[in-house]
Amino acid sequence: MNIINTLPQYEPERLERSPIVLAVAQITFPAILSIQTDDKLTAQFQEKIRGPYPFLSVGHQVEFSLSLGGIQQQQLPNRSFQFTDSEQRWTVTLSANSIALETRHYTDANEFMERLLTVVAAAKESFELSVQERVGLRYINEIRHPEADTPVAWRPLIRSELLGPLADDHIAYHIVSASQELGIEIPEGRLTLRHGYIPQGSTVGTKHETKPPDGPFYLLDLDAFDDKAREVDNEVLDRLFRSYNRTIYSLFRWGISERLFEYLKGSE
Repeated sequence: MNIINTLPQYEPERLERSPIVLAVAQITFPAILSIQTDDKLTAQFQEKIRGPYPFLSVGHQVEFSLSLGGIQQQQLPNRSFQFTDSEQRWTVTLSANSIALETRHYTDANEFMERLLTVVAAAKESFELSVQERVGLRYINEIRHPEADTPVAWRPLIRSELLGPLADDHIAYHIVSASQELGIEIPEGRLTLRHGYIPQGSTVGTKHETKPPDGPFYLLDLDAFDDKAREVDNEVLDRLFRSYNRTIYSLFRWGISERLFEYLKGSE
């Protein structure tokens, strides 16, 4: 029995106070050296997506890891190309072995998937991308509530099974931060759920001109992925990512109370 059969199923709804601070989809593939060495091919790729992503910056590939202090970045030696829209809301990152789409202004799955598949189609045409090694879809939720300024205050808002020690009076009033990571089997892959009470700041950082959010929040970081090698096929990717989106949303809704959901929806 898989998690789809055991979790309550919810139809995704747009939230007025959406807690998604970062949405990322990534496809990794066997290294294509021409992405690093053939500027003509990279220029060809840029022309295919330059309309929605006119700004280009060249840097180095970055690897991310999560700790209690937030998401840590480590720079790798490979070049990466970042293509950004004019409002700095969407970023396409291309390296020798991966392509990713990310946004800090997520609206809904349809827009996200349409943008992603357009970028993948451009990479297939420009670099003859044919085999994927891993695909992943990740939503990082930082949930803030005006009445939840202490760890104990999250009890009416977050499912008790997730809260763990925060639900126990013997220890809860002494906790200053809490985190847990779960590995979950899902249809066509796995899902990593990282969650916990974070006292300040943001796990994803902010742009230099933006002030970090104030106060504590509850993190629900859901990362669905499949590391099975297969042919890159846009129809398969669309079905797979939409399946991940439904599973992630169901886990998100399972993890929060109806009261918190109504607040995020804007009904409260």
